[in-house]
Amino acid sequence: MPIFEYKCNKCDCDFEQIVNSNTVVQCESCGSKNVKKKMSLFGVSGTDKHVHSGGDGGGCHKSSCSTC
Repeated sequence: MPIFEYKCNKCDCDFEQIVNSNTVVQCESCGSKNVKKKMSLFGVSGTDKHVHSGGDGGGCHKSSCSTC
């Protein structure tokens, strides 16, 4: 089941909820059903990673990148 992020239009609370096809989403703070689904990013690592394109390192412009 996917997890979606929501913002309550009544109390301005941000929250996440696991949903399925028959889930009624309501604010976990005030109980309002007047909520809006937020745009979410896919999960990413908390570390600073750089992509190496090979050759001259054209995709990496970080001087600390040891693979370029």
